[in-house]
Amino acid sequence: AFPTVQYRSPMTGLFDLLHLRGTATPSRIKGIETKAGEVLLRDFCPPSFVERLRPDDGLRAFARLPEREHKLLLGISKSPDCALTLAYTHSGEIIGEVTLAPGDSFWEGIENVYEVAIEVSSNWRGMGIARRLLAFALELDALEDMILFAIGLSWHWDYEGLGVTVHRYRQIIIDLFATQGFVEYPTTEPNVSMEPGNVLLARIGSRVDQRVASQFHSRLLSTPNLAHV
Repeated sequence: AFPTVQYRSPMTGLFDLLHLRGTATPSRIKGIETKAGEVLLRDFCPPSFVERLRPDDGLRAFARLPEREHKLLLGISKSPDCALTLAYTHSGEIIGEVTLAPGDSFWEGIENVYEVAIEVSSNWRGMGIARRLLAFALELDALEDMILFAIGLSWHWDYEGLGVTVHRYRQIIIDLFATQGFVEYPTTEPNVSMEPGNVLLARIGSRVDQRVASQFHSRLLSTPNLAHV
């Protein structure tokens, strides 16, 4: 699901975690070639930059309307606890995004658990953009201090537009995130539990404390209304 910040992260901000290792965090910009021309990737996009761009009309997976998705992206860019990576054209159209935001209340009390979400415009499919965009967004060494998870909810998927079944689309998502070290976990997380086609994928950073990793594994299968007791 498209992540929204529902409570204050235990961190004072994502940048603080990155700075713990003495790394600079300016936005990086990278060009990638596609059969439709060059696409630019930029991470840690500031609000002023997002405001200057416009959404491609194929961005509608989460908010149904491109204009609403643009508003969501602007909100993500304004949060000190979130990171936004965009794929966009030279003409200023957003054609894809990766968002990184604190996990919702189901994960409350577990340090540095962040949700990753990705979308590529339906007009730009089949060009390898999703794989390269995700790799670009997650290549920072500081993410080894985090537990990252992604939730795939079948009601957001345009599997009919791709001409595939729900289960095939599900496998496409699993394969995409597997390129970045994510694996599937069974879970009682309420949204994932609603449909058998839904999926939760996660990657535990190499520097995550074992105590925190154990908390995460326990929470995956906890009873939702008792998760924080």
